[in-house]
Amino acid sequence: MERRFFPKRKSRKKGKIENLYKILGTRSNIGQGRIKEKYIEKVKEFPPETHPEEFQEIRRAYEILRDTNKRKQYDMQRKYGGKLEKIMEDAISLMSEGKFEKAAELMDYVLEIDPYNTSVRLTQAELFLDMEDIGKFYDIIDGIMEECDTEDKQYVLFIGTNILYTNEYYDEALAMLEKNKKHITDMKEYHKLRIRVFLGSDDFQQAWGEFKHALPSINNLTIEDLNMLTCWLNVAMNLEKWGEISKIQNYIRKLSKIITDEEELFILRMDLLKEAESYVDVSRYREADILMQLASQIFRKDMGIQERRKEIQPIAKLEKELERLFRDREVIPYVIMKIEGMFALEYFDSEYYSEFLDNYPHEMMEEQKEMKEDIAYGILRVKKKYPSLYKKFSEELTEIFNESTKGLNREQRRRLR
Repeated sequence: MERRFFPKRKSRKKGKIENLYKILGTRSNIGQGRIKEKYIEKVKEFPPETHPEEFQEIRRAYEILRDTNKRKQYDMQRKYGGKLEKIMEDAISLMSEGKFEKAAELMDYVLEIDPYNTSVRLTQAELFLDMEDIGKFYDIIDGIMEECDTEDKQYVLFIGTNILYTNEYYDEALAMLEKNKKHITDMKEYHKLRIRVFLGSDDFQQAWGEFKHALPSINNLTIEDLNMLTCWLNVAMNLEKWGEISKIQNYIRKLSKIITDEEELFILRMDLLKEAESYVDVSRYREADILMQLASQIFRKDMGIQERRKEIQPIAKLEKELERLFRDREVIPYVIMKIEGMFALEYFDSEYYSEFLDNYPHEMMEEQKEMKEDIAYGILRVKKKYPSLYKKFSEELTEIFNESTKGLNREQRRRLR
């Protein structure tokens, strides 16, 4: 049989430029060392368990502002200077509303006053991409690259690449990076950006090959590497590279021992819980349990984590048995699909259960419905080889077994023993 149905984690769309400093409850002149402090304050105010949407915004803002390179790129895009800032805010608002012509007029006005404003020109490049005029987008980026200082070229390149992949021009984003690679000095950021582009296009296999270049050695990890580590773990799980999981978990455990700052440990805890719950949200309990196992090992005294793992672990065990069952050629597909339907009804939310039903092989199930002896044998094998599944759904399986053995003769019943 084909691999069983798995819900996908929902992708996160990236919006237009917004005030990330405001999201963290601070101002743009905040010192780099205080950004983490503001993040901690906001997360305590909006924890993921009770405010998941707010937490996602806070986490995203922190991921950009805590990294000096990313913060510089962001600041270049939003700092338009003095009275022109309000005009650019209006232009960006018009862009988000799809009123591109009016936004273009405002940007032209700003550039008449300040023709060498790199941030405005970058935003204008994004506007042309929104208008599907990729030629003008390239003209602006190439012009800025020619005029700016050598040390700023890679930042302009990174911003341009981000704009392309945010707008789902994945091949073009990769091509831009390669064309201008000679200007890049921060190779780790280069590989991280390639990972983001590959993941944007759901090319997990290509992304997988980039991680060895994007991360430092296991002994040189810092809290800044956490996002890439969890991303690495997510890709491994999506590619079902189960044999690699322990290696990645070792990296994260090592990070937990390297960092001693309580606030950084708090960030690590919240990140692992957030990732685990994102899998629970789409009924992928095996992946959630991998993350909760890691969290429970690192934070052994945290009873909240220990209790949550106890809730997720038995469901993950059922899911792993179901995975093995799908590869068992001695069990008729009719029985397998019946059990997966029971699992989906019990543990999928309504949205993903409906998606499961859309993929349900109704025609095959009707064809195999009368294969009574095979159905009975399949249920007996489940009872023997997949005890957790049988125990969980014993009532339903017993009913199916009794129904399938009603018309069997003595010889058929003997073969079932």
